[in-house]
Amino acid sequence: MNVTRIIDAFGYVIYGALAFLAVWGAYNAILLYRSLAKKSLRDPSELIDQVRELCRARQYEKAVNLCQTPPYWHSALAQLIAVALRNRDKGLAKIQQLVVTEFHSEVVAGMENRLGSVSTIVRMGPLLGLLGTVASMIAAFGRIGGSEHVNPSALAADISLALWATGAGLLIANPMMLIGNDVHARLRRLRDRTERQLQDVLEFLGADSK
Repeated sequence: MNVTRIIDAFGYVIYGALAFLAVWGAYNAILLYRSLAKKSLRDPSELIDQVRELCRARQYEKAVNLCQTPPYWHSALAQLIAVALRNRDKGLAKIQQLVVTEFHSEVVAGMENRLGSVSTIVRMGPLLGLLGTVASMIAAFGRIGGSEHVNPSALAADISLALWATGAGLLIANPMMLIGNDVHARLRRLRDRTERQLQDVLEFLGADSK
């Protein structure tokens, strides 16, 4: 009987872990979409045109300050332009290398870490749910074995509770998998779009350095 109670308690711990996974997944998803929104610019041409004019006037510090003020300061493009401007004397090849390093270490790294958490939730959700189902089934059959009279309603309730653990794990994992795939796609689009936009800046920056 004591073993059955221990298994019951273990099953409820697993339900608590599933609830934590759901909350943790939702938290990471919200932060990922917020980060993507901050890193993107609706109208990058406005920033590029202003930076171009300042560079033509040799006002590089003002161009850097522009990239670090609202509404541009959180965007990936402004962050990379600022790096390029600070290192404009190092040659175009070195600037491109520094920009790539900045993009991966400062722009993408944090989001990739959160994507790793989402991937972990996708894998752990079904496994924890299955573990909860097994534990609840063991407890249910333990009660059946320790009782002379089996109550069909109580048995059905125990089995239903056990199966809900697997269902909860799948309910957590499936949306997280869709969110992870969507964020991966948005990250690729952000990278490709930023590379194209930054190429315009590097072209006139390279022309100014000649």
